[in-house]
Amino acid sequence: MATMMEKFSDGIQRRSHTLVSSILLCSLSLMGMLLIVAAALASVLVLFWVGIPLTIALIWKIRAWAGAQRRIFTDRLDTPVSNPYRPWPRGSLDRRALWLIRDPATWRDVAWLGINSTLGALMYGLLIGFFAVGAYLIVQPLLYLFFFSDGVRETLGNVGFYQFDSVAKTLMLVPLGVLFGAAWWHWTERLMRWYAGVGAKLLGPTAAMRLSAQVSQLRESRDDTVDTAAAELRRIERDLHDGAQARLVALGLSIGMAEDMVDTDPEGAKALLAEARDESQNALNEIRNLARGIHPPVLADRGFSGALQAMALANPLPVTIIYKVTGKLPGTVESAVYFATSEVFTNITKHAHASKVAVIVAYVAGQFVIEVQDDGIGGASAETGGGLEGVRRRVSAFDGTIDIDSPQGGPTTVTIAIPCQLQDSGADEAEAVEKTNFRRRSRKSKSGRSKRTGGSSKKGPGGGAEEFSRAHDATQS
Repeated sequence: MATMMEKFSDGIQRRSHTLVSSILLCSLSLMGMLLIVAAALASVLVLFWVGIPLTIALIWKIRAWAGAQRRIFTDRLDTPVSNPYRPWPRGSLDRRALWLIRDPATWRDVAWLGINSTLGALMYGLLIGFFAVGAYLIVQPLLYLFFFSDGVRETLGNVGFYQFDSVAKTLMLVPLGVLFGAAWWHWTERLMRWYAGVGAKLLGPTAAMRLSAQVSQLRESRDDTVDTAAAELRRIERDLHDGAQARLVALGLSIGMAEDMVDTDPEGAKALLAEARDESQNALNEIRNLARGIHPPVLADRGFSGALQAMALANPLPVTIIYKVTGKLPGTVESAVYFATSEVFTNITKHAHASKVAVIVAYVAGQFVIEVQDDGIGGASAETGGGLEGVRRRVSAFDGTIDIDSPQGGPTTVTIAIPCQLQDSGADEAEAVEKTNFRRRSRKSKSGRSKRTGGSSKKGPGGGAEEFSRAHDATQS
């Protein structure tokens, strides 16, 4: 009995959810009719050039309308529909307007506008009508008995099949209401899901669109990689020229002067040689720092887990780490993830106003996933020229992605995922810390080193995949 009640309650909840969805979609269908009228008007005005900007604005409205449909299909009808549009081009406004018109997804939106505003509106209207008529006929005897006045009864008695003047006669319509309600109960979910599937075929990307998007993404990733590599080479050249090279030139001059003074002024020559020795040490330190910026030695010595521990120790905020990877990353991926994580840490320290940071590392479905959470003020974004945009460019070279969930007021979750194959871990990774809490000691401490205590993150990955959630749950056992 309890199971039947639970099923009935679940059925009511699901169909109520579907009813609300049908009402929302019916409203969008009515709005679509207005857009069709506006499109017809704009097509006429195009002959007088006035309609061109109106058409561009109308296309944006149609896209927004289609986007609302996609969200309802995805969020309320369990039919995921992804964005089919081409990447936004760089250039002038004219070029962008032309891109907007030439995008095949634009005209698929227009086609769906016509279908949904006619057949869709009819279907939604029938579903809502079946529910409304069925509900009204079932409760009509109560309304007639307790709520209708004599005037209302007389009016209803003169309309169509409402030729009834007693409660007993209104009861004759209850079976018809039950029939309408049963039809609605049986068909509403099936029809809505079928229609959402039809809509997904037009509103979602085709196989050709997906392939084109992948090619565009790879082309953009390649260009970003080339630009990043060129910028890195220029930085190395500049640092060598302004730093180590200048010191080596000064070193050569000091040694030459010492050679000239060794016979006439031995003490002065010794002083110059001591200065040259200091300059050589400074040049060596600068070269080491430069090499550390290319590939940090800690990665070669301790792997990413050890480098992450060292990074946490150097962070002024308390950092909680959950590390659940038993293999070793490929060298290039390891370096990219290290610098990407370092940039995320720097961004948190500078802008987040956070009091603590949590890091979750896992290997899920062929992807190395690292998630960094903070309890700061939120509002982070991968804006052009920002640190997180640099992270996106860095990981895109490996077909990686960065996902930022940062509402105003926080918290912020940055998830980096890079597809790769783990290598044999060996003994070093076997000693990786699964659950470690790093806390920096007070700056007043003489040692200045960080305190490390055991702990675990209280937050799971925000918005990650189901597999990642399971990996996170496994760390709690």
